Amino acid sequence: MKKLAFLLILSCISVSYWFFSKPNDVIESIETVQEVAPEIDKNVNQLEVVGVANSPKPEMEIAPIATKKSTVKMERLPLDIGEIASISEEAKEVLVEAGVLVRDISEEAYVEFDLAAMQQLEVGDTFDLTIPQTTEMHRAEVTQVDIFPNGDKSVFAQVTGSDNRFHNSVMTVGSNAIYGQFTVSSGNYVFESHGKHGWIAAKRDLYKNHVEHTPVERAPAEGAKDLFSPPIKTQTTRKEN
Repeated sequence: MKKLAFLLILSCISVSYWFFSKPNDVIESIETVQEVAPEIDKNVNQLEVVGVANSPKPEMEIAPIATKKSTVKMERLPLDIGEIASISEEAKEVLVEAGVLVRDISEEAYVEFDLAAMQQLEVGDTFDLTIPQTTEMHRAEVTQVDIFPNGDKSVFAQVTGSDNRFHNSVMTVGSNAIYGQFTVSSGNYVFESHGKHGWIAAKRDLYKNHVEHTPVERAPAEGAKDLFSPPIKTQTTRKEN
């Protein structure tokens, strides 16, 4: 019995010793961790700094936005200009006042030209011209254009006559004047304008009152252009057959 009591007392003493001595071990462990932790943090920070310093910095490259420039040239489609002249009641008065009406004109008809439209004529364009003397309208298609350095145009056209035959027309269109010839089955007609106001007459009628002037042979004046000098260079466009 005494022996059993002694063992019980010894067990209690051992448990008490373990219980009271364990917190000290825990405290010592915590203190050890606190002492070591700053060193660990320091080493980790050094590793991070070294790693960042030695690692290559990523270069951000912004790729340029690709732009595609259009190089397609829009071709101009042939235009139908329509009627280029109409009867005008005031054309004669304007021409007389301007002093540009020829004296030997005969059987003429006074018209107003669509000067702006005629200045735009290009190869392939079509236009209509009614001869006032016969009231016949003829359609013409531009076959060639010569452009002079000053911007004037010589326009060549093919005219469809009432006899279903092709005739020719040529006219010079300037910034403020038009003159030319228009050949159809009924004859050859001449036209001229001052600005948009002008006249049309049959060439055969002009010869009735035409006064032929005999040129007097003389030496060219100083600075005058030699009539036999090379022609002015022009830019030509033609219709391809």
